[in-house]
Amino acid sequence: MRKTLIILFLFSTPLLAQSVHVTARTDSNNILIGDWLALHIEVEHPAGTTILFPQLPDSIEGFEIVRRVPASKKSTDLGVMESATFIVTAFDSGMHVIPPLPVEYTSAGDSTKHSMETLPIPVYVRGIVIDTTKEIKDVKPPLSLPLTLADFLPYLIGIAAAGGLVWLYIYVRGKRRKGESILPEAPERPADELALEALRALESERLWQRGKIKEYHSQLTDILRLYIERRLGVAALELTSDEILSAAPIRLLNNTREALKEILTRADLVKFAKYQPLPEEHETSLRLATGFVESSRVREGAPARAQEVPPATQETPEEMKVPSA
Repeated sequence: MRKTLIILFLFSTPLLAQSVHVTARTDSNNILIGDWLALHIEVEHPAGTTILFPQLPDSIEGFEIVRRVPASKKSTDLGVMESATFIVTAFDSGMHVIPPLPVEYTSAGDSTKHSMETLPIPVYVRGIVIDTTKEIKDVKPPLSLPLTLADFLPYLIGIAAAGGLVWLYIYVRGKRRKGESILPEAPERPADELALEALRALESERLWQRGKIKEYHSQLTDILRLYIERRLGVAALELTSDEILSAAPIRLLNNTREALKEILTRADLVKFAKYQPLPEEHETSLRLATGFVESSRVREGAPARAQEVPPATQETPEEMKVPSA
């Protein structure tokens, strides 16, 4: 009885293995380097058998796994056919071999795990053949695309801007030749209010903090020049710094003339001598400009004589002071 059981066991194991068929194949055995190749693993087995396909790493024996296709299943005359597909590629030319791949399975009613291997598959990877006898061709020139309005738009904007600047230059030059002011009529708001508002706006722009030092000092002196022209009647926009400081109404401002001189001198050094002031010097110029405007502004309720400023052509001794309001 014992011998009979042993004989039955020996014969049943091969029959079990023979009932499961594992094959591996590729779409081609000859590919160009870098081309994709489909590797199919097919298992035919009786119904109720559980198949475990191999969990391949990212690369195997010179081949790179590009993509894994989910396993599929269909019925056959002998049972069930399951297949899994792996898309692989190779970047080295020559003969390569896809190694045997293990496939595990368990039969219905039996928890024992069995394993079978596929046969190795040789694949020849061809390199790119370079014909050294042919002349190396130059790179093709870029293709020309048809022009559209967007291509001309920057040029049109540039021409319009240039035309506007030319017109503005001619307009300003004509005004100055006629002795007319290029500025619009003075608004109803006092000149000191406009100047202080412009100084606050200049401070909020943080120009010198962003490296725009020359622009900062140019705007600062322009604000003061415009204020002097509106408030004191000196054509400061057309005068140099020395001419402004020599004007009679400015010479009367003994207490603030030195502050104005410091502002204009520092701005001239920045614009013409590429001077780089210290951070506190930028702040000092703004503070002095604010003080200059506030100290020379028209005080409400002050006597009319105290607010009068001599014209720029009047000669006044250095010792004269502005009457207190």
